[in-house]
Amino acid sequence: MAAKEGETTEDGLNYKNTTTNVHPLIVQLYRCELDEDNNKEETKNENKEKEKSPPDPIFRADEHDKQFDPDKYLEGFYKSPREDVAMQIVLFFLPGMVCRLPKTIGTMLDLGAGPTIYIPLVLRNHIESIFSSDYSPQNRQRVIDWIFAKNSFDWSEICCWIAGIEARHEKPLQMQDFTREKMRAVLEVNVQKRPVIQSIEWKSENLKEIPKQFDLVTTVFCMEYSCETLEGYKRAINGACGLIKPGGWLLQGGIFHATEYRFGGKRFSSHFLTKEHVLTALEENGMETIKGEDYDQFHFITHDDIFLLLSKKKMEIGREE
Repeated sequence: MAAKEGETTEDGLNYKNTTTNVHPLIVQLYRCELDEDNNKEETKNENKEKEKSPPDPIFRADEHDKQFDPDKYLEGFYKSPREDVAMQIVLFFLPGMVCRLPKTIGTMLDLGAGPTIYIPLVLRNHIESIFSSDYSPQNRQRVIDWIFAKNSFDWSEICCWIAGIEARHEKPLQMQDFTREKMRAVLEVNVQKRPVIQSIEWKSENLKEIPKQFDLVTTVFCMEYSCETLEGYKRAINGACGLIKPGGWLLQGGIFHATEYRFGGKRFSSHFLTKEHVLTALEENGMETIKGEDYDQFHFITHDDIFLLLSKKKMEIGREE
C-alpha cells in the first residue's frame, strides 16, 4: 500500500518528491543533498589527489580501544548536523522512533555510545535511569567528562537540532543538565565477549547495582563496526539482545553495504551489513521483525543505506550463545 503524503515508508524515504507540508529540517537535509550533488566534480578532483598519496591505515574492529580518537571523531561527525548526512538522517528520525516507545521507561543502556551523548539527549524525557557504555576507555572518559560538565566538546548545535525537531524551546544547557541528572553509570562493554558488561567505569553514588537487563537498549553505528564477519555481527546482536528484558525494546541504527569508515586520517574495518543480516539476527534472538496488528512491535526505516529500527523482545527469552 502506498504511503500517504508526508508519511515515511519502510522500504525507503524520498524527500525529493514531497513539496508541501514539509518539516523545515527535511528541507535543510534536502539542501545538503543538493550541495553534495553540486560538489561532485570537486570531490572527484579531491579523490584524484588522494590517489596520489599513500592510503590511510586501516585498523581492525578490536583496535578501537587503542586507535580511536574521540576528539577527531566528534569534530568530524558531530560539530554540526550538516557535517555528516548519516547523522542528519539519524537525528531527524530518532525522535519519531522514540515516540513509538512507552511514554515512561525505567532503564536504558546506550550500548557502544562512543564519546557521544545525543541518544540520551533525545530520550531524556522518557527514561528514568540512563546507562552509557563503550569498548574504548577514551570514549568512556569523554562521557564521564560530559557528566561532570568538564567536556571540551560543545554539544549546543546538536541540542538545537534535536530541540528543533521536537518543536521545543529548551536551551542546550537546560537539555544537557536535565539529561545529566538521569545518568547512572558509564560501563566498559565488549559485545564480542560474555558477559558483555565487563566493568564499571563510573557510577552515581546512589546506584546500588548495575541491572543485568534493561527496558531499552539503544545502539547506533556500533554493531557492524564491532566486527568484520557475519558471525561476529550475530554475536554482537546476541550480546545486545541478551541485555534486554523480555518485553523490552531494541533501538538500533547503522549503515548497510560498508566495509569501513574513516575519520581523522584513520580507517576502521566493518562488517558488510545487509538488511537480511539484520532481520535474521533479530529473529534468532527472540526479537520482533513483523509489525503487529494492534501495536507497533517492529518499525524499520532506511534512507541512503542508513537504517533505524525499533524491535520489541518477545516474552520467550532466546538462548544466549
